[in-house]
Amino acid sequence: MHRDPTTPRQRTIRPLPPRRSFLARNGILLALLLILSAGGAGYYYYTYETVASAEVALVQRGSALAGVYGTVAVEPVNQVVVRTRDFGLLSTINIKEGDTVKQGQVLAEMTDDNMQRQLDSVNSSIAQAKIRQSLGPPSTAALKNQEIEVDKLKKLLDANNIAAVEYEKAQNELTRLKEQVQNETISLNNEVETLDRSRAGIEDQLGQLQLISPMDGVILNLYCNLGEFVPPQTQLCRIGSASNQIVADVNEEDVGYLQPGMKAQIRLYAHQDKDLVGDLKEILPQAENQVYRVLFSLEDPPQTLLPGMTGEMNVIIGEHKDALTIPSRAVRKGNVVLAVIHGQVQEVHVRTGFHTLERTEILEGLDEGTSVILSNQDLYKPGVRVRELVRKAN
Repeated sequence: MHRDPTTPRQRTIRPLPPRRSFLARNGILLALLLILSAGGAGYYYYTYETVASAEVALVQRGSALAGVYGTVAVEPVNQVVVRTRDFGLLSTINIKEGDTVKQGQVLAEMTDDNMQRQLDSVNSSIAQAKIRQSLGPPSTAALKNQEIEVDKLKKLLDANNIAAVEYEKAQNELTRLKEQVQNETISLNNEVETLDRSRAGIEDQLGQLQLISPMDGVILNLYCNLGEFVPPQTQLCRIGSASNQIVADVNEEDVGYLQPGMKAQIRLYAHQDKDLVGDLKEILPQAENQVYRVLFSLEDPPQTLLPGMTGEMNVIIGEHKDALTIPSRAVRKGNVVLAVIHGQVQEVHVRTGFHTLERTEILEGLDEGTSVILSNQDLYKPGVRVRELVRKAN
């Protein structure tokens, strides 16, 4: 059918579709964002303040031991410090640290030029004094002449050729000269003896410039250097005996539990893989800062036991059976333990009982089977999650 060209064309009006909301248009995008946010939150929750692992041990029942604790050091059984006795220059040092020395051995020598000059002067004076001594008293010739004069006057007196007073005067002069010769002899002898004593004194002082070992032993420390000018009482070296002992520092409140003959468990830091057994020999009577020194001998000392090595010791004095215990290294200062409960680190304050180097008794604060952190405690803050527990054999 054909349309009349003169008739206006009618348009068909179609209704617009309903307008969709933003949520409807972007629902899929929002859903995707929500899923990503939830995943991120979950990842954040499970990774924020989370550590990979922790070395732990379980609270378990067993015997709790009580021990007297102390820090220990290896010291020579005998030791001495060699000191100078006079001023002088260290001209010779015959030792070094680690050398073995014998009693009477010359360790070092000093020189003193001023003292040597004094000795030379005294030796010269002695030589001159002995020459004078060999020549005799200066009045000897006068004495001989007077003896001749007296004999001559005696003959004249006997012949009545002189007065008795003249003979008597000559006799008195003879007596005076005899006394003078005697005094001069004593003076000459005294001069030589005095000079000899002076020389002996100087030689003794020079002898003190030679430093001698007072004992057999080992040079532990050498304090001086060759060529130093040192005053009296300067430390040259420290000598220790070849045999060593363990010396423990024990607090005053614990020392009353100890007595000679007790056994000690000793651990030296230089031999941490070996627990040593020590026999208590002596408790020294003088305390210093409320700490007593206790001497031990080792039953089976390690091959390398050197002065200065340090460590710890325990003397067992009591036992509690069927007690809760944990490794002692799990207990921090203030009796605080880091426990892992439901995968999270918690700071637990505990009350402890018996204690040794190895284990500590727990009286309150922890249950049997709880995991406690043993090492690197500073890395674990309360609330931190732990993914894996690495349990160590108790």
